[in-house]
Amino acid sequence: MNKKSILVFSMALSIIGGATAAVYASDNAVHSTKNKVVTLASKEGNGTNQTTTNHVVKVANGKISDEEAVKIATKALKDYMGLDAKSFGEARVNRTNAQEDFTFFMDLYSKEDAAVLKENAKKETANVIVVQFVRAEDLNQPMAASNRIVINEKTGEIVSLTAFTNEARSLETTIDDAKVKSAVINFFDKQQKNVRENTLKVSKTANSGTIRVLCDLEDGRDVTVTISLKNYSVSSYEINYDRLIPLPSEEKDYRENFRELKVNEN
Repeated sequence: MNKKSILVFSMALSIIGGATAAVYASDNAVHSTKNKVVTLASKEGNGTNQTTTNHVVKVANGKISDEEAVKIATKALKDYMGLDAKSFGEARVNRTNAQEDFTFFMDLYSKEDAAVLKENAKKETANVIVVQFVRAEDLNQPMAASNRIVINEKTGEIVSLTAFTNEARSLETTIDDAKVKSAVINFFDKQQKNVRENTLKVSKTANSGTIRVLCDLEDGRDVTVTISLKNYSVSSYEINYDRLIPLPSEEKDYRENFRELKVNEN
C-alpha cells in the first residue's frame, strides 16, 4: 500500500473551540521521511489557512498542513459522528494519491480488474491526507482499530470517514428501507450534499448488524455507505472523489448482492 512514512502525533488532549485541537509541528514535517512526535498545544494561533463555515472547509492556498488536517478531522468526527476527541490517544497523518495504489495492485488483481486499473491510472487523481485517530486505551495494541478520515488536500472536502465504536453489534437482520433512506439523506444533508434518491441501493443481507448502501450525489459521484441496524446511524462512507471506473469485480458485487431501495412515495 502506501509506502510513505506515517507522522505520529502524541496528543495531550486539550480540546479547544469545541472539538478542534491545535497541533504544533516543524515546518518541514509534511515532507519528512521520518516519523515526527509532536505534543498538542492548549491554545490556538497556529497560523492555519483554513476557515470552517457550515461544515465547508475553504482552502486558501491549496495546501493543508498536518496540524490543520488533524483539526478538520477532529471536528468532522464530532459533527458527523458525535465522537469526542478526548478519547483519542494518537493522531497519525499520512499523505497519498490513488496512483500509488494503482501501481501496487496492478499485478495482484485479475486481468479484467487490472485492465480497468490501467484506465484509472490515466486519470488525474487527487492528493489526499489520511488522518487516523487511535484511542488512548488501544495505543499498545498491535492492530488497534482507529477512526479514519480522508481529506482532499486541494478542496478540503472530507471524502471518506470511518468511525470506530466498541459498542455491541446489533443482531438485527431485518432492513427497514424507509429508515435506510432517511439515514443516508439526513447524513449528507449535514455536509450540504444532496443524494439522488432514485440511485439508492442496499445490500440484500446484513453483516454483523450492518448493511452497505450505494448511491449517487447530485454532482454525479458515487458513494458507498455503511449503516448500523442498531439505530440506523452511518458508521462510514466513501465518495468516489476521483470518479474512478468501477472494477469488474466490484460491478459483479453490486449486481449480485444489492437491490434497489423499496420506499413508498407519498
